[in-house]
Amino acid sequence: MDKRLHKIALIEVVAVAAVWQILAALQWLPEYLSSPLVIGRELLAMAASGDLFANAAASLYRSVTGFLLVAVSGIVLGIAAGYFKPVGTFFTPIVDVLNPVPKIALLPILMVWFGISDTTRVLLIFLTAFFPCFIATQDGVHGVRQVYVWAAQNMGAGRMQILRKVVLPAALPKIFDGLRVSLGLTFVMMFSAEMIGSSNGLGLGFLILTADMAGRTDLMFVSIFIIALLGFLFDRILLAVRARLLWWSENRG
Repeated sequence: MDKRLHKIALIEVVAVAAVWQILAALQWLPEYLSSPLVIGRELLAMAASGDLFANAAASLYRSVTGFLLVAVSGIVLGIAAGYFKPVGTFFTPIVDVLNPVPKIALLPILMVWFGISDTTRVLLIFLTAFFPCFIATQDGVHGVRQVYVWAAQNMGAGRMQILRKVVLPAALPKIFDGLRVSLGLTFVMMFSAEMIGSSNGLGLGFLILTADMAGRTDLMFVSIFIIALLGFLFDRILLAVRARLLWWSENRG
């Protein structure tokens, strides 16, 4: 995203907040809908007390753990399924069947097995975010131009050398596309997984749940804002890593 788009996005956010505050000041909004100023004061109060950081850290632990598991397993299995035909023949039907299943439907089973624990939440995040990473990686390997493989073979490269020096670099743009989708899903499912409750009473999703029961829309919006901010920051980090590794792709036309 260039600087011009950054400015447009900032102007849009400021404009929405300004209109929201004006409508709240004129009392044209429902009383239960907190204004941006009230939400901002609650954000500062939670930051000062440390509650904000404790809940954000708990949610980040679950999201990042799930995402790392997805990145490692999704990329490794996706490359194997795309490059080695027997592996692809084994995994493709399984993925085709399980991918459309709403993973939240597995929550009762996971709760019976692991209880209301971080293991349940991380597994739910993993199961949700795994498939986009796996599918994008497999498609990236399948999409490598055959002429590159032939050229490497003519130069005497072995199968593993071709995988390491030709297939993997050519598939990286697709792999990062899958990782970006999976990263977004980890934060979406982190919220859903924490809505079932929290064994330690911490988590932004759990905070939204308790705020809803107490009628605290200011607290709900603070939690939503922090989830959005964390998702945005980690997306920017992933894009920065992509730009660094795929400099040859980022600079094309």
